[in-house]
This record gives sequence, C-alpha cells and structure tokens, in this order.
Amino acid sequence: MSGTTIAVAVFAGFVLGLALSCLRLHRMGAELDGARWLAEHDPLTRLPNRTLAQCIYQQEMAARGQCGVVLLDLDEFKAVNDTWGHEAGDVQLSTVAQRLNEACKPIGATAARLAGDEFLLLLPACDRVTIDLWMSRTLAQLSAPTVLRSDQRDAISRPRASAGIALPEPDSTWSDQLRRADIALYQAKASLGAYVFYAPEMRPSASNGGRLRELATSNGR
Repeated sequence: MSGTTIAVAVFAGFVLGLALSCLRLHRMGAELDGARWLAEHDPLTRLPNRTLAQCIYQQEMAARGQCGVVLLDLDEFKAVNDTWGHEAGDVQLSTVAQRLNEACKPIGATAARLAGDEFLLLLPACDRVTIDLWMSRTLAQLSAPTVLRSDQRDAISRPRASAGIALPEPDSTWSDQLRRADIALYQAKASLGAYVFYAPEMRPSASNGGRLRELATSNGR
C-alpha cells in the first residue's frame, strides 16, 4: 500500500470519526432539549407547567415590574370523566388549552396548566377594563361546543370555567399573586362560569386554606 493510499485512509477515518462525534453530540443535545421541554411543559396540553410559569412570572416582574395572575378552573369537569371516560376528559383539557393559548396571543398573555382541570394565565401590565373585557370574551370562547368522542353523537360538551383574577401589582411575589387569585377563584366558584377580581377585603375560607398551601409549594401535576 502506497503512502498516498495510507494517508487517504487515515484522513477518511478521521472524517468518519469526526462525523460520528458530531452525530453523538447532536443526539445528546436533542435529548437534553427534550428532557428540558418535558421538565417545563405539560405533556397532554403542551402548555407551560407550574415550573415554567413561575419562571415566566419572574421574568415579567423583572422586565415590567408587574404581572397579573388568573387561576381558571373548569366547572363540573368530573362529570365529563364519569360520563364519557378519561380519554374524553383529556380531549376536553386539550381543547380548552388550545383555546386559552389562542385567546392569550392578542394581549401577550401566557397560558399554563397547573394540575388536573386547573389552568393559570399570566397577564402583562393590562388595566382592569382591558382584562375585564378579555376575560368575558375568553370564557365565552371556551364554552363553544367540543366533540369529545367521534363515535358518539351525544358526546359533545360545552366547557365552562370559573376564574379568580389578581390584577398586576408592583413588587408582588409569585406566592402573593397565587394566593390572591385563589381567594378570588373560591368566590367565583359560587357562581359557575363567573370570574371575580381579588379585593383586599376578601379572606381565605377554611375550605381553601389547604389549597393555598398546595399552590405555594407544589410543582407537580
């Protein structure tokens, strides 16, 4: 074998080794990106989860100094699972998530899924009138008919939700805004399909005190 042939073979081996190394690095990068995505998103709805929502809130506070929070809870969702099964329930959750995500775009808001049938909306520095009109329109959009199972004509639901709103405030912590929104949500649940703005005179009841602690500490689905 000539020296030229040996040199060509060595160079080809080097190129092949380099290509394999690049491929391994690419795969490692893709795996890391996938793991990061799973750590920050809800796999069913593909919305940000609680962990990413908190990061987005903190970024908004750092950039703008204020960020509103809406806790939104689907009304009578258990009846959907009981009547048509959990797969139908997943369809409703995914549909609601898509509608919330679309509703958020015009005002630069962010939709996230906290757990179960509870969603969170992060609002930019909008005034109360803007948020009021937007919430009314958003809840109406959510209630559009949803086909839960294509093999049954009667498997159609009109999702309805209640929401508690903590308006944007300067220097409010993540826990502060979650607490305020949850207190308002408890008031809203008394009238299904309603939304309530938090007011300082509102007080947490004994029945939702445990939820406040859970909201402040839980990071799971």
